[in-house]
Amino acid sequence: MRDREAMQTLLARARARVDPGEFGLAPRGDPRGRKVAGLTHEHMTRLLGWPEHKYGYVERGRLAAIETELLEPIARILHLSDHEWEALVLYATGVPPAYRLDPQLGRAVPSPWERVLRGSREMAYVNDAAWDVVAYNSAFTRLFQRGEVPGNVMRWMLLDPEARVTLGDWERSWLPLLVPQLRAAVVGNPHNRTLAQLQADAMRDPVVARYLHTPTAEYIGPRAESALPVVHAELGPGWATLCTAGPFGVPGGRLMFVLFDQGERPHHGPVLSAPATGPVDPEPPAGAPRTGADTADCPIGQHNGAP
Repeated sequence: MRDREAMQTLLARARARVDPGEFGLAPRGDPRGRKVAGLTHEHMTRLLGWPEHKYGYVERGRLAAIETELLEPIARILHLSDHEWEALVLYATGVPPAYRLDPQLGRAVPSPWERVLRGSREMAYVNDAAWDVVAYNSAFTRLFQRGEVPGNVMRWMLLDPEARVTLGDWERSWLPLLVPQLRAAVVGNPHNRTLAQLQADAMRDPVVARYLHTPTAEYIGPRAESALPVVHAELGPGWATLCTAGPFGVPGGRLMFVLFDQGERPHHGPVLSAPATGPVDPEPPAGAPRTGADTADCPIGQHNGAP
């Protein structure tokens, strides 16, 4: 559902912030001779190179259809923030934007996410919009043969020979899920050079290229619904369940928890739904001995799901 009134308010406020002198334009005066703050409709029409009154029709929502491409030059003139850009497109079209104004967004992750990683016994890491690894915990390092976390986790999963051993049944179980994610990320971040280079390199790999050229069931992001085969460097064969969260304010970024289980393929319980009936990690009664699973230094792999 579109909200043209909210769109008009957002644009009017943004125009009022911009000094016409920035573009070599004179401010408009009101009938009493005072200067009117910000850019006017006439200023916008001139800067956009549009026919007379077209900008006014857009701001007031009087066009039958307003496309994202029509809004982008407006947003750049008005120096909209990423939040404002997202809201503008949502108000105008009813759906979020497919791309960001600033291609560098998604490359910086706020430092409190470090604390989240330190507090988890599961393998966990944060990557930016291009799958460059920003931070990770020690449990994640133990997944790899040399204990070295790759700089870009998607490049490693797609192209590194080690990944084709670590990710069990790589071509049939993992690759059909990874390629659509890369494809979607490139579409959503058309100016991201890291993603563009990754796609170009993937096209040169004969196996990955075949999947890139072949239409597949789209799989935009991991779901914690089923486990995938994996060979842990320390624990051996097992299963990885991928639990993903998106750090808000980091477009395209991911907080990834990798739950490792040994033995038979895990069958996860029923889905969770509201209302919650209590904490999932209840405190033991006062005076009760603490088990290994209760301690922060629980040895890797000694309880189900802990890598």
